[in-house]
Amino acid sequence: MSLDRYQSAVVTGASRGIGAAIVRRLCRSGLAVHAIARSAADLGTLAAETGCRPLVLDIADRAAVQAGLGSLEVDVLVNNASAAVRSNASWETPETDVAALMDVNLHGTLNCLAAVVPGMKARGRGHIVNLGSMAGTWMFPGMPVYGMTKAALHNLSQSLRLDLHGSGVRVSEIAPGRVETGAHLALMEDREEGRRRFYDGYESLMPEDIADAVSFVLAAPQRMDVTFMEIVPTDQSYGGSQFFRRGAAKPR
Repeated sequence: MSLDRYQSAVVTGASRGIGAAIVRRLCRSGLAVHAIARSAADLGTLAAETGCRPLVLDIADRAAVQAGLGSLEVDVLVNNASAAVRSNASWETPETDVAALMDVNLHGTLNCLAAVVPGMKARGRGHIVNLGSMAGTWMFPGMPVYGMTKAALHNLSQSLRLDLHGSGVRVSEIAPGRVETGAHLALMEDREEGRRRFYDGYESLMPEDIADAVSFVLAAPQRMDVTFMEIVPTDQSYGGSQFFRRGAAKPR
């Protein structure tokens, strides 16, 4: 399937992992991709590799987002940027962690929507892809506030379809399970222990799998809107608490 109907895209959280994989995929498809992140060095490396247009900004800053995106004619917005922290219980989550999660996962998404959706509506075309998480619909121990923000993103995605009804603008939410990006390691004090705990012996999703899913929903016929897609590793069951380790005894 072709992405010829679209000319330009904005991808947030683009400097590494899933975001970088999406940028590579869309650049290969011929789109002019504006890659957003806070790391100028990482974006510079990605731009040299893909030809994307790097844009260094903090999406939690609405004025900065408006200044950076407001004048662009954006066909595709991929809200991929996401923050995660690990805590024990909701009431034990530090206020600074709550603010960081809300700033990126919710405020940042809303800021990007405010900058590009009016233009999409005026042109009668566009596609918004929100990168959610299984944590938005299934409970994950130790990540209650992160899950709360992803549940809010799920609700926002559904509300957007109502708000944009009849406009020609499509809205898709993609909710991955475990993806081997290194994000889990950042939650651990001991990164090697984190690798053994989350990745070694498991067949997790890869960032390219999510990029392929984004390409699929974008390339679908205009009459078809993939509103919600949950993608999990074959060996991960719903809820996130069951994951079969390769080499272990198979369940009876």
